[in-house]
Amino acid sequence: MAVAAGLRAAAGTRHGLGLAAIGARLSGWWALELERGRGFLFLPVAMGAGILLYFAAPDEPSLVASLLLAAASALAAFVLRQRHGAALVMTAIAAMAIGFAAAATRTALVAHPVLRAETQSVSVSAWVEAVERRETGDRLTLRVRSLTPAPDPAPDRIRVTSRSATGVTTGQAVLLTVRLRPPADPAAPGQYDFGRDAWFAGYGATGFIIGQVRAGEAGEAPFGVTLRARLDAVRQAISDRIRSAIPGASGAIADALVTGKRDGIPEGLNEAMRAAGTYHILSISGFHMALVAALIFGIVRGGLALVPAIALRHRAKAWAAFVALVVATIYLVISGAEVATQRSWIMIAVVLVGVMLDRGALTLRTLAIAALVVLLVAPESLLGPSFQMSFAATLALIAGYVSLRPFAEAHADAPAGLGRVLLMATNGVAGLATSSFVASLATTPYAAHHFNTVHLYGVAGNLLGAPVIEFFVMPLEILALMLWPFGWDKPVWALAGLGIDLFVRVVEWVASWPGGKVIVPETRPAALLVLSLGLVLVAALSTPLRWVGAPLVLLGLLAAPHGRPPLALVDGDGATVAARAPDGTLRLVSRRGSRFAVQRWLLAEGDRRNAAEESLQQGVRCDALGCAMPLAGGGRIAVPLHPDALADDCREARLVVTRFAPPEGCGAVILDLAAIRWTGAIRLRQTGGNWEVEVARPASGTRPWHRARPAGPAPQVLRLPETGSRPPPSPAPATGEMTEESDAEAPLAQ
Repeated sequence: MAVAAGLRAAAGTRHGLGLAAIGARLSGWWALELERGRGFLFLPVAMGAGILLYFAAPDEPSLVASLLLAAASALAAFVLRQRHGAALVMTAIAAMAIGFAAAATRTALVAHPVLRAETQSVSVSAWVEAVERRETGDRLTLRVRSLTPAPDPAPDRIRVTSRSATGVTTGQAVLLTVRLRPPADPAAPGQYDFGRDAWFAGYGATGFIIGQVRAGEAGEAPFGVTLRARLDAVRQAISDRIRSAIPGASGAIADALVTGKRDGIPEGLNEAMRAAGTYHILSISGFHMALVAALIFGIVRGGLALVPAIALRHRAKAWAAFVALVVATIYLVISGAEVATQRSWIMIAVVLVGVMLDRGALTLRTLAIAALVVLLVAPESLLGPSFQMSFAATLALIAGYVSLRPFAEAHADAPAGLGRVLLMATNGVAGLATSSFVASLATTPYAAHHFNTVHLYGVAGNLLGAPVIEFFVMPLEILALMLWPFGWDKPVWALAGLGIDLFVRVVEWVASWPGGKVIVPETRPAALLVLSLGLVLVAALSTPLRWVGAPLVLLGLLAAPHGRPPLALVDGDGATVAARAPDGTLRLVSRRGSRFAVQRWLLAEGDRRNAAEESLQQGVRCDALGCAMPLAGGGRIAVPLHPDALADDCREARLVVTRFAPPEGCGAVILDLAAIRWTGAIRLRQTGGNWEVEVARPASGTRPWHRARPAGPAPQVLRLPETGSRPPPSPAPATGEMTEESDAEAPLAQ
């Protein structure tokens, strides 16, 4: 499309189809983009590139060198500001260097001790920093006072789970016994890195509670814990008030919309909301923050407009924006101030400050400023689905609004016609449907990449369900909070509950439609990067140069499939092994393993099976010495549990996955599990006679969030056979056993 546009433009000049004419037209478009200030929109793109370079580094960069590079490049950009072309290039380099330095600085600021190895039973004295109530028990974030026996190094903040309700509250001192482990590695190379997220969240270990949680005497709690306890007491009072007025699941949803607490929402209803594309409503992020700010802004501005002395002599619009900002800040606090909520508050604050300064609020420049602030404050969020999906949706919506609105307003006075229809569409139900479709289209590649799932009925679910929340439930909840001090809030809560009941029925109906959930195989991160750049070009530029992004979007989509499926997979602990059976599907070839890792592997394959299904052990034979099964392409895989099994496995298997040293002259390919301590999870492929090993961690480098490695050089991951291997006969099927990994969770879209 870009080439066609250039050729058509050149055809109308006296140079015909000459390259000079095409170059002149492209230069003219480029100059027009700069004149319109579109270059500013690419500052967060350059900063994001620097952040990606930081996280892609195999070894931790020097903080001092990063800061010096950022300062030097920024100074060079300032010195060259009068030289147009050089200034643009140097500004882009400076933005990249600042992004790199921001990520390095953030890593240094959150530095904390991380457990090096799994422990047995440890007695913990701690303060409860946060409590998450779930159907299967509680999850506690603890600020540690002491560990007995104390590991070296001892983490000062841990997250532990209990299979039953603990009854503890935020700020309480507790005594408990736990079994701890370092934060989990990715389940497979390139997949979600819980260890990295735990590092930036401040967790030094995760684990399981053994027995009961008892009240303790840990002395005066740290200021941060005390502050969170006071805020949580306010949130709990609001929760109790809501749930006393609205019983059941509807009360839990009403509570989630105000305080962010999702306790009590049945998992089946959660799944229905995901299937209907409305689960984002439960996350206090952009949707809620914008809704609250818009409602307060409209109420205050409308009220001030009724007072002529204020409306005619003062900037009522700015006053309304200030009040909306104050209320949005209060909402941030009572909702728990999670990372996604903080990010949404920053974006809303930028918009409202723009209104107070009488600047355009809904612009791409505002979005760029918000992105710059978020990337400076929390550069690690760039890697998460919440940042990517929220900014992609907002970018697409604002770009569409900016492109369509001027044309519609220019024809608004016409009694009929396309302009009038478009203007009505942007303000009516069709506008909501269009917005939902545009946002869904923009976020689908990111949902597919991070969650391997695409829900096809998101537009219908949001069109039918979101207006109930937007125009009925949320205004009533805000009104109920305002009436609470006067004791007239419960009837309003009950009325809001009727709206939530309607929302639940709509969601369950949409979720019941067949074929709405599509499992998408794993995609390449590089393809998502190319697609994102194309999306930014199409949305941010205003001349025909924008269509340069269209081929990039297409290229990203075409390059997304990950290619050849792996022959074998091993998780970051080396306890879970899966291999490809002759029918082309994965089988679990280990007695015990992580259910979380297996589920992530199945999703990456586009496999709809659940990790608990018996079909995962079909064709696998296990005994006291180990497990084995036939492999795709002939031969079999063996996972010995005892050194005595190695001699037979080396003689009969094609691939042996083991921690034990193989005997001399082993005729099988050996995947050495001892290397897991250096590499993390392993993905193994074979093409012809060539073996390809992909690891989650580079064996030669280390980052602060990587698990600690033993001293000495890393062992060789793969050893080729010293003699030819002989494919064995197919073994008889047997069953295995699998455990559940509950401290490593996939990220949630906010």
